[in-house]
Amino acid sequence: MSEAQYVTFIFGFAATIAAILIALLINNARLNDAKEALRAELKAGDAEIRAELKAVDAEILAQMATYHLAVVSRTAELDNRITRLER
Repeated sequence: MSEAQYVTFIFGFAATIAAILIALLINNARLNDAKEALRAELKAGDAEIRAELKAVDAEILAQMATYHLAVVSRTAELDNRITRLER
C-alpha cells in the first residue's frame, strides 16, 4: 500500500470514529434530558400520592377511633349485664 492509501484509510477511520463519538454525545444529552423530565414527573407524582395517603390515613384513624369507642361501649354494656347476672 502506498502512503496516500494509508492517509486515506486513516482519515476515513478517524472520520468514522469521530462521527460515532459525536452521535454518542448527542444521544447521551437526549437521554439526560429525558431522565431529568422523568425524575420531575416522579417527584410530582410522589408528592401527590403522599398527600392522598395522608388523607386516607386520617380517615382510617377516625374510623378506628369510632369503632374503638363502639367496642368499649359494648364491652362495658356486656360487663354490666354479666355483673347483674352474677348478683
